[in-house]
Amino acid sequence: MNIPYCISRTLASFFRMTMILILTVSFAGCINNKSWHKNEGMIWHTVWHATYDGESSAISVAIDSLKSVEKSISVFDENSLISYINRNEYGPVDRHLLKVYEMSVKVNKLSNGLFDPTLSPLIEAWGFGENHVPTADSALIKTLLPSVGIDMTRIDNGILYKSTPQMAFNFSAIAKGYGVDVAAQALVDKGCRNLMFEIGGEVVCRGRNPEGKKWRILIETPDEEYLKEVFKKDEQPTFPGNLIVELCDEALATSGNYRNYHSESGLTYGHTISAKTGYPVKTDILSASVIAPTCMEADALATACMVMGSADAMSMLLEEGYAGAFILYSGEVIVNDKMKAHLANKN
Repeated sequence: MNIPYCISRTLASFFRMTMILILTVSFAGCINNKSWHKNEGMIWHTVWHATYDGESSAISVAIDSLKSVEKSISVFDENSLISYINRNEYGPVDRHLLKVYEMSVKVNKLSNGLFDPTLSPLIEAWGFGENHVPTADSALIKTLLPSVGIDMTRIDNGILYKSTPQMAFNFSAIAKGYGVDVAAQALVDKGCRNLMFEIGGEVVCRGRNPEGKKWRILIETPDEEYLKEVFKKDEQPTFPGNLIVELCDEALATSGNYRNYHSESGLTYGHTISAKTGYPVKTDILSASVIAPTCMEADALATACMVMGSADAMSMLLEEGYAGAFILYSGEVIVNDKMKAHLANKN
């Protein structure tokens, strides 16, 4: 649900995601089995793809389910539930908001507070919100920081309370992954037992692909436009071959500053902001990919890894039992043992 900084990056994402679709449905020719279907489209200013068995009409139910997610947790809809709460117009939370809130609390604790959905005022200040107009300076950041911290919020009797009226939520770092979960579950509820559903690189796979094998998903490489912004031509890192993972009843999410950034006064700012300092953070990680039982979980963890840096982030993933892969600014790729077990190209 995080709207890209400009349409050109949306188009670039379209071509990258198309390559992911090609890989995931790389079985020979078109789908011969009449029970299999492929669909794609645009939602939340990015591309979605679906491959599934079952009734062709099931996809319309899946897409409709995403609209209910948007009405709950989209900060870009002024009439959404979370927008009302941000304006201090309190009302009962729904199932969507409850789930992303509870997962956000979990990942906030795992990351020692670095993953935090109450960053909304800072996201706006740095030009990554609805208006895309940066206004941040040291004085403003100092003013906004005291209102950041999900530990200063609570759900009591179905109502989400904030400790100060200035606090505001932005669940963009988890919403897209959650939306993928919801759409995939909608397909399952319509009788689809084998499926792949993806939005902008966040993927849920259930069962097997049309060949009866595990789903193969390509982990996208960093955007060339971003690399040109960050590195001089003779300093750009060389990345090894693409990582391809095999999934069955699992989810994959990738987070990277190259997906949403802007440049000002010769400096490039990514959309990953530290809840500790209030400033955009650049660690040694260029992109982080995580496999988890749900895409919501994988999405939040991948974002947390970006803020934590490779050493602390990999320690967190290992301790909690998650598969993870990091592409570093140096060009190095770090893959833990759980991720190695998922690689199709293990050599």
